Amino acid sequence: MFASNTGISTSHNYFIEMNRGEARTFRVLLRPLEAGRLNWRFFFSNSVDSTWADGTESYAGLPGGRFEIVSASAGAADESAALTGDMIGVKWPQSVVEPGACVTSAPVEIDVPENGYIVYSWCLRALEDGCRLPATPDSQALCFVAEGDHCFDGQDAFTAEQMVALPDQFAADRNVRAQMVFMGDSITQGCGTRVNEYEQWATRIAMGMERDVAVWNIGLGYGRGEDAAQDGAWLNKARQGDIVNLCFGVNDIFQGCGPQLTENLRLAIRALHESEKHPKVVLLTIPPFDMTERNEEMWRSAVNAIREDGLGADAVFDIASMLCQPVPRDNFAAFGGHPDGRGGAAVAGEYLSHFWPRHRKALLGE
Repeated sequence: MFASNTGISTSHNYFIEMNRGEARTFRVLLRPLEAGRLNWRFFFSNSVDSTWADGTESYAGLPGGRFEIVSASAGAADESAALTGDMIGVKWPQSVVEPGACVTSAPVEIDVPENGYIVYSWCLRALEDGCRLPATPDSQALCFVAEGDHCFDGQDAFTAEQMVALPDQFAADRNVRAQMVFMGDSITQGCGTRVNEYEQWATRIAMGMERDVAVWNIGLGYGRGEDAAQDGAWLNKARQGDIVNLCFGVNDIFQGCGPQLTENLRLAIRALHESEKHPKVVLLTIPPFDMTERNEEMWRSAVNAIREDGLGADAVFDIASMLCQPVPRDNFAAFGGHPDGRGGAAVAGEYLSHFWPRHRKALLGE
């Protein structure tokens, strides 16, 4: 079964703008959760998933522009990020991608060495002026860009750049029994961690999870529970999971959506439960972000509501207690508002060592 085989988020909260006829090649190197010779395929949703900042520039549900996939390739790199062979062509059945469309590539076999990388490139050409390519400026992966078509060229043709347009999912044909999704804001995406170090708590959980449970990280900077409650392209990705972890609240509070936070979380959880796969939902408490005064009041109220009621979720994981300073300063973050690698290790350790063993059977439906 094809399932996510990477732990770093490549979803979209912003976009790259190009004009008609412009062509650009984007490349990414990602460490797979399972290496070796596998069939891979790639999925792309031509919509912005979540709101950026106050939503004046980019917002959840904003459709991408009309563009052409000129060419695409995949290959492998070793631990030093050097290509291990020639790039192999990747076929996309729909070469022209319409606004809001979802497209999936044909499979391609790639042999990724242990501790190496899956390498993916595609050249996209704008078919209209002001063409939006959904992207995120906060990728924690090794990302590169080149003007024109360089899908089959070596790394010398590219320049390092974190703002790139990439597929949403890098899936491999693996022997898995369940798919787990992590959906949240920049704290889930891992914006406080070092690029290419795989220190994010969600990514660490993905690397430590049993091999027959696939993990897909779709966390995004500035993401809100309000975005999830809209039941758009972003939540539609989460629906593909058998277990969905939701971690929202910081941006809802900072962007003025705090009073509606618990209701928006209930709406998102209900929408997931009512979807075709009926996934189990794990709701996380709200990480501390040095909030004070009215924001602190909203944070404490929402955290207590999640701890006491669960808001309809199947389980609650208290991430706030893993990342906060001791009471009474538990509204302040111990590892930075955007947790660093130490915070990622603390959260992943608790999830894998205590939470998952305690809830595993119920969440897997055993």
